[in-house]
Amino acid sequence: MTLNASIYILLISFFASIVFNGFFRNIANNNKMLIDLPDKSRKFHMRATPLTGGISIFAACLLSTFLLEGLSDLTGIHVQTNINNEILQKDNNFLNQNVSKKYQVNEKNYEVLIDMNQNPENLSVEVISENMPVSSSLKIIPRPDNQFEVILPDSSSSIYKYNEGEVTKLASGIQPLKTSGIENFGINVDFFSFSLLFCGNLLIIFMIFDDIKGIKASYRLLFQAALALLVVLMSGVALADLGDIFGFGVINLGYFSTIFTVFCIVGLINAFNMSDGLNGICASFGMIPLVMIMLFSNAQYGLLVPIGALLGFLVYNLGYFGKKRSVFLGDHGSNAIGFLVAMVLISASQVDQTINPVTALWLVGLPLLDCLGVIISRILKGIQPFRPGRDHLHHKLLDIGFSSESILGIFILSTVVLSSIGFGLEFAYPSKEYLSFYLFILFTSAYFVFIKTKLTKNAKHI
Repeated sequence: MTLNASIYILLISFFASIVFNGFFRNIANNNKMLIDLPDKSRKFHMRATPLTGGISIFAACLLSTFLLEGLSDLTGIHVQTNINNEILQKDNNFLNQNVSKKYQVNEKNYEVLIDMNQNPENLSVEVISENMPVSSSLKIIPRPDNQFEVILPDSSSSIYKYNEGEVTKLASGIQPLKTSGIENFGINVDFFSFSLLFCGNLLIIFMIFDDIKGIKASYRLLFQAALALLVVLMSGVALADLGDIFGFGVINLGYFSTIFTVFCIVGLINAFNMSDGLNGICASFGMIPLVMIMLFSNAQYGLLVPIGALLGFLVYNLGYFGKKRSVFLGDHGSNAIGFLVAMVLISASQVDQTINPVTALWLVGLPLLDCLGVIISRILKGIQPFRPGRDHLHHKLLDIGFSSESILGIFILSTVVLSSIGFGLEFAYPSKEYLSFYLFILFTSAYFVFIKTKLTKNAKHI
């Protein structure tokens, strides 16, 4: 993908988020609903603020995804669509005409010519480039069972199979044929993406009621668990193994895979929800892992869509359009971000296998450890672990004199550093996942010692 295409995706999602945040913010204000009021005990903002960031981010992602997918098809960006639908299916109308289409790849012009006056059982495709003095041609010969043989200009040949929109190469194992190389945006609404959109929509609808009326913590947990189970069953994506985190071999979860996956998704949803106490923190915790995965693990560029949507929200949330136009995520927004990050990490470590499972811990280390510390502390004190409180890391930093802007900067820098450590260990020791895991345990111990001996102690004197 070219830099221009990446910027194009990012800008579409960013401006869609800008528009939707303004739109839903005005609806909330005009109808006096989904409004967060300051109480001067936990909520320190100065004025009533709409809780519409989550639904705005989701709407921006939804519109951007389908808009980019549609534009890709209209402009011929996906060669796979043209070849599969027009050649392999041998549409009668298509076979009665010559086809000439022009493309631009990496600022080079190409023209694809298909002479349909030939025998349709033996098609010749000619590719002309302004950079090649002589055109190249390849011959496509249909075979039984949706197979076809491709003969290249050097007389070498390969056999491929077409099945449900996917072309695979049949040779010493089945390997995917990358047929969408003209200008592939990486925006692909597959069933995993559909499952995320569908279940994300259900999560947002349910949690909006929590933002409006308030729902008991036990009901929220039950719904989150049911939703996590649904997305696992729909998408088929789950934590099958944890890698070699102890140094004694890969840990396969077997029958416990689904249960453990549901536990992790629910845990990360609540970790992100608990982190949403100051402007920009939760959205930054969600955006940084997505950026790091995209940059360092050859992930699909479709991750630019939620990244752009989160950036658009941050413009409002951080007051760049003025404090009067500020918006908050709401519980539905923080839950949705946690859900998205959880599923992206699971898919990246299990399906795409672009990161080791243990690397995911480093990517979400700060919100995860803060959530774990708060829950353990409240349980030891006999306090309901999921009730609102002022015992989070950002509250403790506020108590010792840090400003909200400074805390956001510290969290962003810390998350980038931790993510870099995780990827650095993976690159340096790809087959020694246990080193990364043991170092994360060491970091966890140091984190809790620091919180207990420094921040908690100092906060008591404020």
